[in-house]
Amino acid sequence: MSIKKRFSSFKLYNAADTIDTIIGASVVVDGPLVSKNAIRIDGIVNGSVATKANLFIGPDSVIGGDIHGKDITICGKVNGNVIAKGRIIITSKAQISGNMKMEHLVVDEGALFNGTCTMLPSSISVKEK
Repeated sequence: MSIKKRFSSFKLYNAADTIDTIIGASVVVDGPLVSKNAIRIDGIVNGSVATKANLFIGPDSVIGGDIHGKDITICGKVNGNVIAKGRIIITSKAQISGNMKMEHLVVDEGALFNGTCTMLPSSISVKEK
């Protein structure tokens, strides 16, 4: 599935969630980013990212810190651990250096992942930030 289709489905999937934070391609955030609602990142975040909702990491984005969210789609670069209460989707352009914990995992051919992966049963609750 193309990135365009993934973002389209991300928007549909998040109809109940409000995407209240969009980090544009020319934006650099130094420090942690925290939100209760869905986040889309197309820029650079030098710090952790945490939300109780869904998270979309765009194809040109770079995250230098841990990520916590409900369902997380990664199309860009992440240097840190990724923890999802639901699923992690890693697209073919993604590059991840860090450990992952999630209930469900989808990985496109061509994605790069260096770390460990822990699948959590649905009954286990991941600690929220």
